[in-house]
Amino acid sequence: MSQFPHDEFVKEYFPELYQEYGIVTPSADVMSEKREVDVLFTPTKTVPTTSETLGLLGKLAQTTCLLEVYRNPVKSEQIMDCIGKLITVRHNLVKTAKKEKQTPSQSPFLWIITPTISDKILTEFNAISRENWEKGVYFLPQGLHTGIVAIHQLPKDKNTLWLRILGKGTTQIDAIAELKALPLNYPHRENILELVYGLLDKLETKQRQKQGLIKEDETLIMSLRQIYRDKMAEIEKQGLQQGIQQGIQQGIQRGKLEGKLETIPLLKQLGMSEEEIATRLELPLEDVLKASQS
Repeated sequence: MSQFPHDEFVKEYFPELYQEYGIVTPSADVMSEKREVDVLFTPTKTVPTTSETLGLLGKLAQTTCLLEVYRNPVKSEQIMDCIGKLITVRHNLVKTAKKEKQTPSQSPFLWIITPTISDKILTEFNAISRENWEKGVYFLPQGLHTGIVAIHQLPKDKNTLWLRILGKGTTQIDAIAELKALPLNYPHRENILELVYGLLDKLETKQRQKQGLIKEDETLIMSLRQIYRDKMAEIEKQGLQQGIQQGIQQGIQRGKLEGKLETIPLLKQLGMSEEEIATRLELPLEDVLKASQS
């Protein structure tokens, strides 16, 4: 198991959201000395950008891009290291194109995704915002083909949800709660929640092994446990309700009193009163009272 649950989560997260639109390569080697980017994405069809699909995350991936995600605020030397990887990827693409006698493709773009960033670092790299881009998205000088996403500055709406889930502290916890509150059929909802539960399992394993979690991860574990318990309760309730409906239908179809009486304990578990049960099952109240006491 990886020593870094959040890194492993990232490398499962992007393929889930991008795989329908292109080629996703987690842990992509970018040079012979074993140097990896978190995710290298090459679109093979149009990546959607509406708030009901991938939103801002889709907007980042309109061309081939490198995605480097940091759990802690990115440092200057890390930004330089990422730019070095970008240069290597570009060099490899040009080399391959020449070998195959093709025109080199458009230079890939580097996205550095960080939970927070200081004004000092933004100034150091001359990173600026651009018109028609969300607050929290910054661009380095044009020739560097690099952008920085400061998650804590992003607007709190559906358009930024998939990026805010990669944040830290309350930003991440709130985003996961928003995800859970979405309609059950919302694109990617169920699969991403499964990845979130997988992250919980990895963090709990790390906790049991006393590997030293940061305060934010301790808080995240508690929040995810509650979300997981809520999910289990929903599943149990859905199963109970399904069983009740099946019992009622079977009782009605058989036309037998026993079929209806068998559902009374289940309805009681859902908090229905004897009067409500009698009305729903079309039974005399005394029969319901008798069945409840037996």
